[in-house]
Amino acid sequence: MITHNQPTDFASEQEVRWCPGCGDYAILAQVKKMLSDMPLLREEQVFLSGIGCASRMPNYL
Repeated sequence: MITHNQPTDFASEQEVRWCPGCGDYAILAQVKKMLSDMPLLREEQVFLSGIGCASRMPNYL
């Protein structure tokens, strides 16, 4: 099934808690864009993360 998601479809109500100027903001923006470009429903996508500050990323999607 082809869907047309928007990056805003992957927004979360969670407050982003990274340091000002952190590169994770840019990575999060690109991940949202990449996920919206995939021809899958949001419910069909899985996102995993590592440890440290990047481990918060799934909470922001």
